[in-house]
This record gives sequence, C-alpha cells and structure tokens, in this order.
Amino acid sequence: MKTKINTDRRLRSSRSGTAVLVVLILLMIMVMFAMANTATVNWLRRQVSLVDKHQTQRLAVTSTNLLRHGQSATNQAPSK
Repeated sequence: MKTKINTDRRLRSSRSGTAVLVVLILLMIMVMFAMANTATVNWLRRQVSLVDKHQTQRLAVTSTNLLRHGQSATNQAPSK
C-alpha cells in the first residue's frame, strides 16, 4: 500500500536533486566565464605591452633624429 507520505518524499527529493544540478551547471558556467575573462585580460596586457614597446622605440628614433638635425624633440609631426 502506498501512502501519501512516500510519494511526497520522492517528489521533494526529485526537486532538490534537480535544484542541485541546476546550481552546479550555473556554477560551471560562471567558472568558464571567469577563466575566459582571465585569458582575455592576459592577452590584452601583452598587446598593450607590445604597443608600448613599439611606441617607445619609435619615439626614441624620432627624438634621436631630431636632435641630430638641431631641432627640438617634441611630439609634433616632422615637417617636410
């Protein structure tokens, strides 16, 4: 004989198991977003460092050339 108590327990157990599964899936999605964000930030940091290096080299060459020709070293474009 089945009683109402047994069916209620099964229904509650099934619901709580589904809730745990949903929470775990959401947690996994959040971890994946965090990992992707970290990878993107590291890539951007490398790109900014590379741009900074190129800018420093370009400005060093420009100021050296200007000083050789007796002009002052400013951020203005060289005149033709």
